[in-house]
Amino acid sequence: DNVDVSAEWYYAANSYLSADVFFKNINNFVVTGTSTLILDNVIDPWTSKGAVFTLTQPRNGPTADVYGIELAWQHMIGDTGLGYAMNGTIVQSDTPYNPKNLNTNAFAITGLADSANFVAFYDKNGFEIRFAANWRDTYLDHFGQGQASGTQFGSEPVFVNGVWTLDASTSYDITENINAYFEASNLMNVAYSTRGRFSDQVLDVVGTGRSFTAGVHFRL
Repeated sequence: DNVDVSAEWYYAANSYLSADVFFKNINNFVVTGTSTLILDNVIDPWTSKGAVFTLTQPRNGPTADVYGIELAWQHMIGDTGLGYAMNGTIVQSDTPYNPKNLNTNAFAITGLADSANFVAFYDKNGFEIRFAANWRDTYLDHFGQGQASGTQFGSEPVFVNGVWTLDASTSYDITENINAYFEASNLMNVAYSTRGRFSDQVLDVVGTGRSFTAGVHFRL
């Protein structure tokens, strides 16, 4: 169930301010849960008691609320073709993940993260150039680490670390049907990295490097 309240103000040509406040109530969220399974008819030879297993399986999580605000601003500087656009999102949940909770049924909604973007651009007479700075805060990606699944503490969390990235692109309309473009991604050569419960529990660090793309578009 979702409730959104938004407002927009177009104060000049191609320039506007907007705000959106949202609330979402989520139930039957499917997560991977871990529980203790005791088989009385299977005897553990070490304890002479019923064998104890850790059972990991999909289950319906508890009800949770998600709420936040989104803000955006785009502004054109007169008729110069210069402008900028920025937006940001702040999002929270009433069930944040508690890394100190060792309960096997620990629950939190995945994928929630504050984010922000800033784009500076020039777009006029068939020529366009853009520089985009993007930020996303650390967020819970999923439960279940390959090296720790099924432990006594349940499925361990995997967090994606927050990161800033910088991208650039440019294009030129050679004719009405032919457009040449160039794109550069991850100019700051930022690595993708994940961690466990705490910031010093490094899981993966992947360096994808910078990437560059050039080409020509032909439109019929």
